Amino acid sequence: MEYIECMKTGYNPAHVQVACDGNFIGLPLTRTVVGVWNLSDPSAQPLKLEGHRKILTSLVLGNKPDPKRLCSAAEDYIIVWNIHQALEKAEKGEQIKGVIIGTTLGYIQHCAFSPDDSLVAACNNNDVLILRSNTSEVIAALEGHLNRVTCAEFCPHYSSTLVTISEDRTFKVWNIADLSLVYQSTIITASPFISMSMNLHVPQVAIGTADGIVRVYDLSDGKDFRCVHQINIGKIMDKYRQSKEQSLLSPTSQKNGPVTISSKPSYQRRGDNGEPREEVNVQDVAETGCAVLGLYFSWVPEDDRGSSARSVGFLHRANTMIRDLFSASPMLVIGTTGALLQINAKTMEVIQYYDLQDPVPSNSESKEMYINNAGSTYFSQGDDPEKIYCVIGSHFQNHVHLLKWDHATSRSKPCSFSTSLEDLSSISSELPGNQNQQSLTVLSSEPMLPNSILKQGLVPKQKEDSTTKKQKGYISPGKPGQGVKDQPLTFQSKIKSSGYTEAPRTTMFKPKTSSTKQSSAVKKKPSTGLLENALDKEYPTNPGPPKDLVCGWDVAERPTPINAISYSGDGLSLACALANKSAQVFRIPYKEKGSYSLAHNHIVNDVRWSCDSSWLVSACDDKTVRLWQRGQTEAVLTIATKLHNLAEGDGPKKDKENAPFPKEIKNAQFYYMDRFLILTSSNTLYMYKYHLDPTKQDIKRYVSKSKYKQVQSFTMDAQYITALSAVNDFYSYIVMCAGSSKSLEVYDMNVGKCVRTIADIHTRPVHCIKQHEGSKFVSHPRDAYDLFLTSAAGDCIKLWDLRANRCVRRYEGHLNRSYPCGVDLSPCGKYVVTGAEDKCVYVYDIRGGTYCSKLTGFTDTVSAVAFHPLHSQLMTASLDGKLKLFTDSPKVLSGIKEPETLKQR
Repeated sequence: MEYIECMKTGYNPAHVQVACDGNFIGLPLTRTVVGVWNLSDPSAQPLKLEGHRKILTSLVLGNKPDPKRLCSAAEDYIIVWNIHQALEKAEKGEQIKGVIIGTTLGYIQHCAFSPDDSLVAACNNNDVLILRSNTSEVIAALEGHLNRVTCAEFCPHYSSTLVTISEDRTFKVWNIADLSLVYQSTIITASPFISMSMNLHVPQVAIGTADGIVRVYDLSDGKDFRCVHQINIGKIMDKYRQSKEQSLLSPTSQKNGPVTISSKPSYQRRGDNGEPREEVNVQDVAETGCAVLGLYFSWVPEDDRGSSARSVGFLHRANTMIRDLFSASPMLVIGTTGALLQINAKTMEVIQYYDLQDPVPSNSESKEMYINNAGSTYFSQGDDPEKIYCVIGSHFQNHVHLLKWDHATSRSKPCSFSTSLEDLSSISSELPGNQNQQSLTVLSSEPMLPNSILKQGLVPKQKEDSTTKKQKGYISPGKPGQGVKDQPLTFQSKIKSSGYTEAPRTTMFKPKTSSTKQSSAVKKKPSTGLLENALDKEYPTNPGPPKDLVCGWDVAERPTPINAISYSGDGLSLACALANKSAQVFRIPYKEKGSYSLAHNHIVNDVRWSCDSSWLVSACDDKTVRLWQRGQTEAVLTIATKLHNLAEGDGPKKDKENAPFPKEIKNAQFYYMDRFLILTSSNTLYMYKYHLDPTKQDIKRYVSKSKYKQVQSFTMDAQYITALSAVNDFYSYIVMCAGSSKSLEVYDMNVGKCVRTIADIHTRPVHCIKQHEGSKFVSHPRDAYDLFLTSAAGDCIKLWDLRANRCVRRYEGHLNRSYPCGVDLSPCGKYVVTGAEDKCVYVYDIRGGTYCSKLTGFTDTVSAVAFHPLHSQLMTASLDGKLKLFTDSPKVLSGIKEPETLKQR
């Protein structure tokens, strides 16, 4: 932040609209004279525009650079001036005249030019007047607001669209070409709307209120002008104020002796040598308001933004969704009575924060300047996009402060309120393509360490052969000279039957009547599902959002909450975790004959398939994890203790440390291409190696031959772990855990420790982490696999980049206040889907800010969602125990018949 100039005005600038576009600034030099300064030399004498006889109420500069127009409004006239012609006439000493476009129209509190400067919108109390900018013609008068209209702005993307806000707490959208009202909102908040700004890159408008809330609305066609983002500036300012007070009250180790606590202002405090003290007392931190006085969307050059989303070839390497996600984002600059903020317009994260009570270094003088409080704020950018001009009108004096602020980039780290302003200026940007040795990637190129825990494996103990037995002193029963009295008759576990108990043969000879069919059946290999011909199949490259209902069915006879659903890798099976102490597995496409149930002792929290789709793992509230073979209803392995289940003869003896898990197991899954199992219980992440043997003995069928052993455990600094995620379809060292402390920890299993912690990832604990791993039927660039989603109840959905350690997108609009609704990412990486508590499913475009499709027709909260790995299909599960399948094209599933349970409804 740099202080440039302090300009004097004819009266209090907090009650007049100030004009500034980054090149010129227009202020009321006197009560009736307009002064125009060139920002390239603000200390020079201003250009004086005389023509009004009454007090100026509004000033605004045009959008086109040539000719540059300025509109000044008072109760007598509305005049449009040509700045370049006025400068030429001023040099020649000629009289400067403007075009009067309105006479005695009343008190004009706000004016705005259309994108082509052909129209002027003038806010006159409760109405808005539309005037020509070159003639004295009033085109229309827009009425309908119940209180004073505070602001009106034309949309730069739709030249005939005008948005007006008022103190009646509503906003209206008008079509000037048709002279019609397009949209009228309801009363949104309890505080009046006082500021507004248009986004130059996408059709969005930001509206600020007097209680410190900023809402961003979508103006696109067909989006119903829905609210995209909402941010509470008052909470951000309170957080900064608390952090500042804690830093001031914290004791310093450098001070010796008693500490003097003074209630005097900083300029009256004196030290022992008579000089002013440098310390700032907590009493100086005044309680400033949080009213949003000014808003501004910064613009980003075309080279930084990349290509527009409309012209994206979605899966081309040179022009992918990764380029759109990582492109520079505009900043939403917010000015309040006590602070200035720069917020990423896509993620709504605070990038830069400046308190007006902090000193501002001056450009021309050695001393520092103080602003303390603002009566009005305006922002603009000139030819240099790296700088933002801040015009702050004094609240109690006839002064206007001109500041220059560095334009933050979307790749900068979010603002940490525990750091000082100097620390923020020194933070370096982390580019997505920066190849740093300390950066984390899901697809790591580093080799496995010699002592890595990923090299461990549980190898079953082999049976001893006859040579080993002889070496250990075994006595062969058939050897002469040795007795066979106490020796067994055979060393085999099974004795082949003699055939006396079999049924007699009734058919001695049967001719082969279908030799061709039988020979082909003998040659046919057992099918392994879709993975057998995975190279011949491909996921759709550019599918539409799933919106057509194909079929639906109930998972149980009675309504049962569904906690989680999971597709197998081949797409032929769907597993559901239920609250009725069971897990259901359905055949896909759905057929009642192929479904079966897996019994548990308590509520099932999670189900996950193995990489080869042959095994299923389930996590239960009975503090156990069970592994199942597909098609079988008996568990192959049950993990009930923390260390191992090795028998006394096969491994170390059981001890007290091998105790049951302390809490319920909420998450479990396969990891590292099915080589390991990871699960969470309480605040600990456990990692196991295992060996599965589905065979059973004829007599002791309850004895399991499957074994497991703990490899390592990691304890998180939280009360309990709320979410777990790891890639299993390919080798990756990364495992992510989110805890009740609202933080996310990233573990590198190759190193065997936590390598990154992201604090305050959401305002509430994260209940779902979803990594972008695609499927076996689609491939992505390397950069795409570093994206992952996080979701929290009472908050939004965030898209993160693992390498840059920052949020790249924010998705809001769905209702999720208390129940942990599921989130999923399509295999093509184009759509983000989430359930909601308003009995709907929301489908977001990953590059957009609002949802592109909304699925309705549910009868309860949608708790889980999952995409099919091969087809563009979406499976949804709700708390009433119903599954519904949606697709973007019904022709894909033309052979699926609707179940009878759905027809009856």
